[in-house]
Amino acid sequence: MKNNRRSFLRHFTASLAVLFTPAVLACSPIKSIGIVFDWNSAEVPAKEVLKLANWTSMLRVRYPNREAIFMTTQAAFGENDASNLGLERTRNVAKVLTEDLQFDVQRIKLPTKGYIAAAPAPKGSDLVKRVDIEFLPACPHECPCQKGDPLYKPQASQ
Repeated sequence: MKNNRRSFLRHFTASLAVLFTPAVLACSPIKSIGIVFDWNSAEVPAKEVLKLANWTSMLRVRYPNREAIFMTTQAAFGENDASNLGLERTRNVAKVLTEDLQFDVQRIKLPTKGYIAAAPAPKGSDLVKRVDIEFLPACPHECPCQKGDPLYKPQASQ
């Protein structure tokens, strides 16, 4: 009985320790945006070009050093040649970023495969027919987890 009580106390204490341990949030400098396309189209819609222009404008100000852009794509179930359509969409987004918006990064990583939604999306859904972009700033960059690090010295705001 004494061993059962000790075992219970150990398990109870361990459970309390887990419950009251502060959560650790992951720190990531990556900034993301999704670009939505019209059905069966690889042309970047004007409203999405404007969205990209605003996004890259913010990135230019905050991140003078730019490492890379990574893209993924998904086409809707039922779109014509959906896999290739998704890849064409990423190429067109990359062209808008580099040629039209003159957004320079060290590299742009385009996907080698276009994904297709397994089932039709609900009407009006923006979860498919899209290109997702992840921007990685080059070092140095701010990151919330760096606050409190004695080696971190934030750049002065302009």
